[in-house]
Amino acid sequence: MDITDIIMIFAVFLGPIFAVQIQKYLEIKRESRNRKLYIFHTLMSTRATTLSQNHVTALNMIDIDFYRNKKVIVAWRIYYDHLNSQSSNESIIAWSEKCVELLVELLYTMAKYLEYDFDKVQLKRGCYRPMGHDDIESDQRKILKGLTSILDGKNAIPIIFKSEHGLGETYEVQNFK
Repeated sequence: MDITDIIMIFAVFLGPIFAVQIQKYLEIKRESRNRKLYIFHTLMSTRATTLSQNHVTALNMIDIDFYRNKKVIVAWRIYYDHLNSQSSNESIIAWSEKCVELLVELLYTMAKYLEYDFDKVQLKRGCYRPMGHDDIESDQRKILKGLTSILDGKNAIPIIFKSEHGLGETYEVQNFK
């Protein structure tokens, strides 16, 4: 047996093992990229509704799936720190504007890493959010706050008794709990 026969025997035995290992490696890389793309797509599609559960979930997945990309992690940590640090002195408008700026920076950093060619203006303004959604969210917030104040005993349910002639008096139920 000469050297070519020995090489052929190794190739016959080791070739399939190497092929399987390479295939596993490629699958792991593909799965990792798909998770990153899912996070990015979710954040892009919910960037106008940052209170949505999908948006929050995607943000919380960044540490897991982008842990090796320092630029994305730094942008996320800066945004996260700002989200959790509104001071009483700071106006809600200024705080909200800074939130948008930092989210755009995070999305821009992620887009560069994932090889998307978005500019910051497109990331900030390139999404559609109907005004009706704002109205619905505002109404839902009012309803929840009102119900909470009633259930906490801070407010009462107003009751109106009307006569047949349309005139009526308003009474409030006191000590409702």
